[in-house]
Amino acid sequence: MSGYRLWSILYPAIPLLVVGWVVWRRPGMGRASFRRAENWLGRLARHPWRVAGGLVAASLTLSLAIALFVRYPQPVIADEFSYLLAAETFREGRVSNPPPPSWPHFESLHVLMQPTWASKYPPAQGLAMAAGWKLGGAPIVGVWVSLALACAAVYWMLLGWVRPREALIGGVLAVLHPMLLEWGQNFWGGAIALAGGALVLGATGRLRRGGSIRIGVVFGMGLAILAASRPFEGAVFGLLGGLLWLPALRRGSWREAGTTLLAVGVPLVPALLLLATYHARVTGSVWEMPYQVHERAYAVAPPFLWQPLREPPVY
Repeated sequence: MSGYRLWSILYPAIPLLVVGWVVWRRPGMGRASFRRAENWLGRLARHPWRVAGGLVAASLTLSLAIALFVRYPQPVIADEFSYLLAAETFREGRVSNPPPPSWPHFESLHVLMQPTWASKYPPAQGLAMAAGWKLGGAPIVGVWVSLALACAAVYWMLLGWVRPREALIGGVLAVLHPMLLEWGQNFWGGAIALAGGALVLGATGRLRRGGSIRIGVVFGMGLAILAASRPFEGAVFGLLGGLLWLPALRRGSWREAGTTLLAVGVPLVPALLLLATYHARVTGSVWEMPYQVHERAYAVAPPFLWQPLREPPVY
């Protein structure tokens, strides 16, 4: 083994070895400082709105700092250009675009050319980027805002399962997570789906303790966000969440259970109707997503194992 490879293996362990030696030799060192920090953390955790606002501000600051001092985000892979097509389409006030006159010459990865010209992906990411483009002057602004709100949603989710202090720590870890930092510097990250999933899971934790109209609405909002960003995974995740809290409603009154279920549909039903309208405008059918039409036209390997392989398209 070369010296360089040995050093690359040992180097990450050096800080851990130093910390371990200090803890072993001086177990009481810094106890007063840690206790003061713990008390301050406990006082801060009693103000969830302040914590959520701080997480949003911290995430936005980090995303902007990385863009200014490291590298300004530029699209590189095909998925990003597909999302940018959606964002530009929505920014111009259109749902889709007519195919170019010679559309076979402009076929591209992850882009639908027939029956309309549009991104194959669900519309949530494109809508967020279009809003950022319209209000902030650049599509990446929509990415930053959606990521910041997703970190706050993770904190709210944790409040439904653990104590406020642990939820605060989890929110900070979400802001600093390397993958989430990367999502803030490209155009194909999963911040919107993360926010939807966090709302669903956080509402699940609260609904297990009893029915609530307000939390039912939040559960429906999370499902609506997932339907517009990751529909298949969102449906599975929402079903599992419902299986966790629906039995708990049986312990209360039927009226409480019914109002909670109706509250779930308040944001979810209009969102599904809007999605059906979007599908009809892009694919011509309320039942077919752009993703399905694109895969049928171009994909060889199907998304599910039980589906047969397709013949490669002929160009």
